[in-house]
Amino acid sequence: MRDLIIRGGMVGCIPHRMGFGEYFFYKAGTIRNNIFQIDGNTDEVETYGQVKTRTTRLALGLQQLGLKPKDVVFVCCHSGLDNIIPVLATLYLGGCVSSGDPRQTADDSRYLIEQVEPKVIFVEENSVYMIEKALEGSNLRPRIIVMGNSEQYLTMRQLEAPRPEEADFKPVRQTDTDLAFIIFSSGTTSAQKGIYITNNYALNGGSIWIESNLTPGVIMHFTSFYWITAIMLTSACMVTGTAKVVGKEISGERYLYLVDKYKMTYSFCSNTFTYKLTSLDQKTLKKYDTSSLLSFTIGGAVMQKDQIQKLRDILPHTKVTMAYGSTECNILTFFDLRDEKAYKTKLMSSGKPSPGVEIKVVDLESGKLLGPNQEGEIRVKSQFIMGGYHKLEDPGVFDEDGFVKMGDLGYYDEDNYIYVLGRLKEMFKYQFFQILPETIENVLLSHPDVEEVVVFGVPHQVDNNHPGAAVVLKQNADVTEEELIDYCNSRVANYRKLRAGLVILDKIPRTATGKVQRRIVRDNFIKMR
Repeated sequence: MRDLIIRGGMVGCIPHRMGFGEYFFYKAGTIRNNIFQIDGNTDEVETYGQVKTRTTRLALGLQQLGLKPKDVVFVCCHSGLDNIIPVLATLYLGGCVSSGDPRQTADDSRYLIEQVEPKVIFVEENSVYMIEKALEGSNLRPRIIVMGNSEQYLTMRQLEAPRPEEADFKPVRQTDTDLAFIIFSSGTTSAQKGIYITNNYALNGGSIWIESNLTPGVIMHFTSFYWITAIMLTSACMVTGTAKVVGKEISGERYLYLVDKYKMTYSFCSNTFTYKLTSLDQKTLKKYDTSSLLSFTIGGAVMQKDQIQKLRDILPHTKVTMAYGSTECNILTFFDLRDEKAYKTKLMSSGKPSPGVEIKVVDLESGKLLGPNQEGEIRVKSQFIMGGYHKLEDPGVFDEDGFVKMGDLGYYDEDNYIYVLGRLKEMFKYQFFQILPETIENVLLSHPDVEEVVVFGVPHQVDNNHPGAAVVLKQNADVTEEELIDYCNSRVANYRKLRAGLVILDKIPRTATGKVQRRIVRDNFIKMR
């Protein structure tokens, strides 16, 4: 009888039993002249040695300000050369790092700050006012340090001044079970939850990426430390002694320039960023050599089939694949890039279980284990898993066998490749039919004038919900809401018809991590009716 739990291989690396920051400090001392990070916006470069010096000086400055082990430091800045400096400096002192995103509102930032109660907040210059608004009326009095210029507050540059004691500095000794980060969930279906990331997860979790899909060389990611991917890819760089390219608001053409100039080997991007690449014209695409880019991984949400194929077409030397993971459990699946047949025939798969990962699919009603090609909830175990939720004792995330309930609908095929169909909380019921939004979204996306789509259930007194949709049109599109409704309804089953209607928007609201804020779209749709 087939085992109904599918498993990745053994984790090949020997785990490091120390702190994330502690590891960087000692590793950087052995490879001082290796390039560590490159600014994708300015082409500035920093070596491991330069970053070690900056972080050591900042740690000494924070120590003088009274920062102690287990204190929380909150960092709010875009991806760039400065982003990692307060992160490592805090970890050197045995502190814990949490992050916000400058694109968030003051209310969103207030919620995060009140959850973690930081002693210090590092904030980029352009976001100081937002943080000030977030702290209005709060009983918290964190020390604000500006990453840039300020006449009112202490700046990070001032704390990075040379110090006579820096030559004798050593980071606080930590174990792999000590807390390093509190990373917040995306908040797409509920309030954001603070997730504990231990040193074991932060430092050793990157090994899964190296063993599965990441090609050591030059790695690119544009996520700040608000995302778990920034931690994992930084870990992968540290362990291999390689470089990473970071930056904010990178255009599609700038991305190709960076791949060409720095001979990128691996890139991780959100699904939303991929549209910047596929919108480029052929003249622009032909200007740059992307042959060094061996692997391009997409994360964040389920992609559309035609979008993945477009990426593969414009990056012919690159293996373009989706991966599946979460902040709670790290990366859970990767493609075996040596399997050419699977790469070509399993376009919509997110790959096989990563090393140290177990995956099962269970029936939504009974919880019974399901076999290949049977849709149900995905549940996982991982060797690198969260240490719990901040201020939440038992959120009910684990089942009776210790598997994490992912809240995603999906299945695996006869070759153990995983297919993620969507979020269970995004499903809605019309009469007695369960509707997954993606089934209607894919139809609307097939219309030549449609750029983006969000489908949702609009509450109905008799039928439970009626399907509704919001779309963003392509530039110069000429189509009406009524025409799009007719287009969709003529191509879907009766129970999937857009009975609640459709609205055309200029923009789809998203979280700071790029995920669609479906609830906000739905609520605004209801108000507009």
